[in-house]
Amino acid sequence: MSSSLKKFLSEPFEVQWRTAVLRLPRAVPDQVLRYTSYEGPHPFVLKLPSRGRYSIPVYVFVPPTEPPPEGYPVIIDFHGGGFVMGSCLEQAPFCAKMARDLGALVITVDYRMGPIDKFPAAVEDGEDVLSAILDPSAPGYAALRAGIADRVKRPAAKPLPIDTTRLAIAGFSSGGNLALNLALSIAPPQVETPWPSRIPPGHPRRVPLLLYYPSFDARQLPSERTCPPKMPASKTFWRESFDILHQTYLPREQAGHPRASPGLADLSALHEQARMYLVLPELDSLAEQSEVWVKKVEEEGRAEDLKVTRVKGMRHGWTQMPVSWLDDEEKRTREETFVTAVQFVKDAWDGPDAPASAMGNLSA
Repeated sequence: MSSSLKKFLSEPFEVQWRTAVLRLPRAVPDQVLRYTSYEGPHPFVLKLPSRGRYSIPVYVFVPPTEPPPEGYPVIIDFHGGGFVMGSCLEQAPFCAKMARDLGALVITVDYRMGPIDKFPAAVEDGEDVLSAILDPSAPGYAALRAGIADRVKRPAAKPLPIDTTRLAIAGFSSGGNLALNLALSIAPPQVETPWPSRIPPGHPRRVPLLLYYPSFDARQLPSERTCPPKMPASKTFWRESFDILHQTYLPREQAGHPRASPGLADLSALHEQARMYLVLPELDSLAEQSEVWVKKVEEEGRAEDLKVTRVKGMRHGWTQMPVSWLDDEEKRTREETFVTAVQFVKDAWDGPDAPASAMGNLSA
């Protein structure tokens, strides 16, 4: 019996059955992407060594074009799900579009979650994947490059070139929490010992962060958040399940830690090259905490590094739902934010020196 299964079976039955229900979508085979993300490219899965005795599965999208001389740019992506559910499969349409339109290597991370694993497991997995891209001494560095070269049938003498100066990080809901986390270097007194970002202080280019309806403050359980006036009340089952399972990953006494709630981190911790595109749907109980963070960014002198798109009438997670579930307006706004995200990344990497509010339409 695996250690993960032992951990799961040690949980109370109520946690076990609620986890099983919420994790059902993860049983969907990867082949479904031929229909839900038919334009491609379609990903392959690599397992990267980590700092611990486990491997981190990552879904890798290789663009259909040859790399430029300096190599493929790279985007790291994180799915949502409150650190207890969610799947890399739901990220495929977004990741495939980023790969196609930006000619970028896109890596979406199947990070560890509750109830089997505890905070800061997901943060550590994100850091280890970022290190596998940037740091030749990291456990996953050689494995990532060898795994990609093998899958794209590239000769060992000509490893796939990666342009690590063009780096972007994307995250949706709890994945947005992780995306912001990777750009923070947190120092005492907020933490006992320094916890730096894996992005070097002297990174030569701006680093775009694509933050879709992120969770920035974990101090409130899902049922305790303020719901917008027009937002329908959630079903009792979902509300209770998320309250119970959320605490299996993040105990209440750790919820105020700046890695658990990156919106609480001092803005001095934010990498100076970070440029943020924040997407906030109207019908979302997480929107209030993001608005608090936006005000903090403005008050602490980083307003020019932030672009905010507020989308009326949309609900949390609408951009990750299968297109067949969406009405025409949902499809339109979803595509609009994706197009803006593509252009935001282009402008951040290679555009002129300009406020982030202008990025996304500088070259459009």
